[in-house]
Amino acid sequence: MLISSCLLLFLTACTTERKVYVNQPIPANLLNESVPKLPPKSMTFGDSLKYNEHLLNVIEMCNRDKRAIGEISGE
Repeated sequence: MLISSCLLLFLTACTTERKVYVNQPIPANLLNESVPKLPPKSMTFGDSLKYNEHLLNVIEMCNRDKRAIGEISGE
């Protein structure tokens, strides 16, 4: 009984399916650095809000690039 179950495991492990991975080049625009602007020397409350919005947009662009790279690499 034990031998037959081991043979069954060997048969299920064998397959003729082959996976072929193709390396696709990642576009250079997805690898560019996303560098935020430096904050102004003197900042008002309104400037702070605009700067925070700018930083959030930079993070959003980075995440969009990461998703695109993940789609290209098949993750």
